[in-house]
Amino acid sequence: MSNPTRSDQERIYKELFEKHKGTTMAVSSESPAHKRLRFGRITDIVAADNDFTIHDVGMGLADMYPFLKERFPEKRFVYSGTEILQEYVTASVERFPDLVFHHRDIADQAFADRYDYVVMSGVFHQRRGSSIRDWEAFAQNIIRNSFRMCRKGIAFNFISPFVDFYQTQVYYSNLPKLINFINDDLSRFFEIKHNYALFEFTVFVHTEEHVRSMYPEPEFAKYFKADR
Repeated sequence: MSNPTRSDQERIYKELFEKHKGTTMAVSSESPAHKRLRFGRITDIVAADNDFTIHDVGMGLADMYPFLKERFPEKRFVYSGTEILQEYVTASVERFPDLVFHHRDIADQAFADRYDYVVMSGVFHQRRGSSIRDWEAFAQNIIRNSFRMCRKGIAFNFISPFVDFYQTQVYYSNLPKLINFINDDLSRFFEIKHNYALFEFTVFVHTEEHVRSMYPEPEFAKYFKADR
C-alpha cells in the first residue's frame, strides 16, 4: 500500500461513521450549512455544462448526488463515487442502488474509467496523525491521479493558510507549493476561489483540451502546446 495515510484515515472515518450515523459528522462535516456551501463551490465547475459525468472521490455517503439533483434539476448527469472505507460504500449503495460506487484508493493509482469531471470535497482537511510531508504527498498523488481520470477538469478544496486560529491535526495548505504543483504536474489552466465564508478555498483545474475547445479561434492556437 503506497498511501501511508490510508490506515489512519480508515480508522478515523470508521470511528466517525459508527459514532455519528445519521448526522453530517459521520463524514466529518460540521453542519448541513457547511456541507451545502462547500458542495456549492465544488459543483460550480459543472455550472456551464448541461450533460456530463461526474465522479466524487472521497464521496463519504454520496451526499453530493442529491445536492446535484436539487441544484441542477434541468441538467442530465451521471454521478458515481470512490471511497477507501467499505462502510461508506455499503451505506451509499443502500441509499442509491442504481448508482456505481467503488471501494478503492485513487491515491495509489489512476484507474481506467474516465469522467468529464472528478471532484474531491473535504478530502484534504483532516490530516490528524499523518505528518505534513506524508499528507502533502497523499494530496498530490490523489489530485494527480484524479486529473488523469478526467476529460474536462477536477475540483477540490483545502483549508486556507489565512485563518484566525490553528489546530494541530488540520492541514493548512501551502498555497505557493500547491500552485507550482498544479502548473508543473497538471495544467496551467486553473482557478482558485477564496471568496466565500469558510476558512478554505476551492480549486478548479481544467484540461488543456477542454480549454482549447472553448477558444477555437486561430489567434489563440499559439497558446496551446499542440500548436507550439
